[in-house]
Amino acid sequence: MALRYITFGLLLALFLLLISRNVSSEPYLYDEADYMYAASLGFAANWSDTPSMPIADFVRAGLHRDGRQALSERIRSGTDVLFYRHFHGPLFYYFLIPLARLRMSEHDVRLCMLAIPCGTLAVIYFCCPLPAFLAALLFLTSYSVIASTELAPHQLFALCSVTSLLLLLKAIATGRRAFWYASVVAAGLAFCTLEVAFVLILTLAICGFVERIGGKCAVKSIALFLGTVLLVWPAAILRLSFVKSDAAMAYLALTREAPWGHVGFIDTWRERIFDSPIEWLLIALAVALGFRNRRFYPMRLFVVMMVLATLRILTSTPRYSLTFMPALDVLAGLTLLPFLGTSRRPASLAVVALAVAGLYASAWFQVARQPHNSNPRSTAVLSYIHQNRLEDKKLLVPLVDLPGLHYYFPSMRLRGYSGAQPNATDHEGFTPDAILNSGAKP
Repeated sequence: MALRYITFGLLLALFLLLISRNVSSEPYLYDEADYMYAASLGFAANWSDTPSMPIADFVRAGLHRDGRQALSERIRSGTDVLFYRHFHGPLFYYFLIPLARLRMSEHDVRLCMLAIPCGTLAVIYFCCPLPAFLAALLFLTSYSVIASTELAPHQLFALCSVTSLLLLLKAIATGRRAFWYASVVAAGLAFCTLEVAFVLILTLAICGFVERIGGKCAVKSIALFLGTVLLVWPAAILRLSFVKSDAAMAYLALTREAPWGHVGFIDTWRERIFDSPIEWLLIALAVALGFRNRRFYPMRLFVVMMVLATLRILTSTPRYSLTFMPALDVLAGLTLLPFLGTSRRPASLAVVALAVAGLYASAWFQVARQPHNSNPRSTAVLSYIHQNRLEDKKLLVPLVDLPGLHYYFPSMRLRGYSGAQPNATDHEGFTPDAILNSGAKP
């Protein structure tokens, strides 16, 4: 038992050594600024989603030809907590709220939030139905994990979804209802984090049908799920906030040409694979060796459905892979373990040693090549505002700068523009005191 904890301590130290190097000290960028503003509104606002636009007004604004621009301006002139959360559930923001109140630096806030992936590592190592050294190693060296140190709810979703799936595996293996109900609670927490949790809920429903959990257990499970959501995010049901969240994501996916970035399908997957080549090689080997293994079918079911559900999310940003990569790492680690165990011991040790060295070396190389100041413009923009005393003025700014300026200078009146320069439409009904350029310097 002592050796198990010592091994985990070593894995945790290696993980923190990797991931902490990626923690930035830069001002909060587009998403982060909105998330921190949502956190600054406090627990009550996020728990109840107040103030928030009524769903009828939300739908009308979305259907309007200029709905997105008008909706953004209307909300930023007031307060809509769901908008500032980017229509995600509030669970992640409950962790941000005390950090926002403490007035910690950007670097320290991001550093504190590393507790979430550390929690995922602990869950994988201690909750897997089999020894999970390889699964934990795949997770801690995955580029999707170590490169996602910005403030975003995706790491928390990975924690909740992996916890739910591992508890589901234990429920199926042991037949104990306690593990099943705990899995349902974790799925409820995932639902209160990201809208793609519907894939996890569907996985539980399919597995419940396959394992014949019975009508009484199904009713209790539904009640437990709803109770969890009502406790953590009552507005999801009482104010139908989850409908607005799903509608917003569907709107982005179906109506906007490149909602997550101007990267194609092939480029997205090429970057994902080449950012962690050994990780994907081991995943491919696990798929080939364990294709017919029924024991871990819930994991395979979840991964396949999640990849299909997120195919439209084409981006090189690593955090969007967190919806499926941690579960895929666990699945690969658990699938490969029996094949290592049936090999001769020296061969097993050699394979494990090569995997450890290769995975960690690859991860370290990826960390080392990342720029430490990836967006110098963010600091330059804040300095420009202070130097020219524009903290409470009317500004016309590039859309990418708008959330950050709104967070750091709440008294400022802002309008965003897209493109290299503002056009005549951007000036309609708005006379700015200053215009920020969209180049390298404001």
